[in-house]
Amino acid sequence: MRADQRRVAIVTGAGGCLGAAVVRRLLALGFITAAVDLRASWCDTSLDAVGPGGTGLWAYGADLRYLHEAEATVLRVAETLGPPTVIVNTPFPGRADSLPRLRDWESVLQDRLRAPLLVSRAAEPYLAQSGRGRIVNVARIDTSTPPRPDDLVVRETLHALTEALSRELGPREVRVNTVVAEINCATHAATFRRSSRPDRCMKAERETAAMVGFLVSEAAGNISGRLIETGHPLIRSPPEAGTLL
Repeated sequence: MRADQRRVAIVTGAGGCLGAAVVRRLLALGFITAAVDLRASWCDTSLDAVGPGGTGLWAYGADLRYLHEAEATVLRVAETLGPPTVIVNTPFPGRADSLPRLRDWESVLQDRLRAPLLVSRAAEPYLAQSGRGRIVNVARIDTSTPPRPDDLVVRETLHALTEALSRELGPREVRVNTVVAEINCATHAATFRRSSRPDRCMKAERETAAMVGFLVSEAAGNISGRLIETGHPLIRSPPEAGTLL
C-alpha cells in the first residue's frame, strides 16, 4: 500500500454511543471514516461528537443484515471515499439499546452476528488489496444485568468467526480480532444524549475504543485471531470501608 494512500474505515453500529466512541478514535488517528447504521440520521451522536463541519466523517444508512445492502454500502464507501482498509463492527443496530425479552433473543443474535459477517465479506477484496487490512468485531456485554444466554452465544460465535477469518485472510495480510467490552451501564433510547449518561459509562467506551485503535494501528503488528476482553473495574462500586477483600 502506498504511503500517500488515504486510510478509510467503516464503523457499523455507529449510531450507538460505543460506535461513536470508536468513530472519534479513528478520526483522531487520521482515518476517513464512514459511520453506518440503520438510518444515517442515527449517526448524529458520532457527528455531534466531532463538531460542526467534521472533516473526514460521512454517515450512511443501511440494513447490513441483508447481503445486498452490505455489499452496496461497502461499494458506495469505496467509490466515494476510497477503498476501505479497516472495518470495525460495533453492536448493530446502534439504537437497539433496551434489552429485549428473553424469547426474542434469536432476533438479537441475527442483528449482532449477521451484519459483522456480511460487511467483512463485502469488504474482503479491498482489505486484501490494501496490504494491511484490519477487521475488529466488538461485542458489548452489559454487566449491570444478570448474564444472558444471547451474550454468551454472541461472544463465542464472534470468537469462532474471528479465528476462521484470521486463518483465511492471514496470508493476504488481513488481521482480524474481537474485543469484548464489559460495560456496566445500560443506555436507553429515551435518554440517549451524552449529557444524560454516567461518566463511568463514557470512560469505559473510550477505553474500548482505545483498544480498537491499537488493533487497527501498525503497532499491533501481526496480532490476529484474538478475543480480547476489556473489563472495567473502575465502573464497579468500591468495597465499603472495613470490608476484607
